[in-house]
Amino acid sequence: MGKKSMALGRGMSDILRDRSANIEDIALEKPGASTKISIELIEPNPFQPRKAFDEESLQELAESIKQHGILEPVLLRKNAGRYQIVSGERRVRAAKIVGFSEVEARIFDLLSDKTMAEWAIIENIQREDLNPMETANAYQQLLDSYGYTHEVLASRLNKSRTAITNSLRMLKLPEQVKKWIGEGKLSAGAARSLLSPNIKDPVMAAKEIIEQGLSVREAEVLAQEPKKKPDVAAPKISPDMQNFLNTLQRAFGIKVICKTGKDPQKGTLIINYSSYDDLTRIQQAINA
Repeated sequence: MGKKSMALGRGMSDILRDRSANIEDIALEKPGASTKISIELIEPNPFQPRKAFDEESLQELAESIKQHGILEPVLLRKNAGRYQIVSGERRVRAAKIVGFSEVEARIFDLLSDKTMAEWAIIENIQREDLNPMETANAYQQLLDSYGYTHEVLASRLNKSRTAITNSLRMLKLPEQVKKWIGEGKLSAGAARSLLSPNIKDPVMAAKEIIEQGLSVREAEVLAQEPKKKPDVAAPKISPDMQNFLNTLQRAFGIKVICKTGKDPQKGTLIINYSSYDDLTRIQQAINA
């Protein structure tokens, strides 16, 4: 997997100006002028959907901040004498690595939990920072906490209803499969194929997809094909029937197979041949 860019990324102000972010009614409150805030007073966003922060990219960001500083203030919300991050958690983490004791920030005096949660998801989605499982969990958090329907959530996040629904469906997968998705071993598209009723063991099917490096289309084909039932063992041939087959095989000089059902008096004789010489020999044996 390639390294991420060392660019500091867009801030929330850029996102607020982005028309693709449908947050007109949650951006009414404006933060105050920038000011210096002690890092010791800053807490993570409790609604941050992103759970994993790549250490290598944080180190790269820290090096950039060490050279150029934090180019855009982080956004914070006042909370019981301390501050919660609205936007800029990576910048705060990188600043700690560098050893900064304070960061430039703009403060919201009042900001609802709902707004915080929506902003966190919008920012991460637009930066493509979330893995598919983090995105699905974030959607579910908004549904559970604020009573959104899929349609309303799709409208607020500027996503299609189908995209929201497909993402949430992955939450039904076993924990091991969700772990592989989060680790990037299994794509979201391939993972959704595991929800097919033809898949009786999603974990084993996911392992097969990963080990064989199947594409999304190949995974979908795998899910569409119900597993074949094991062949029922053929009834044992009686000694008399086996002697009869041996006689035919000696006469024809080729293999002869007998297939019977439950009634040993009924069945099918199969004479295998591989050349016209075999057919000639069979004819001569019959006419003899």
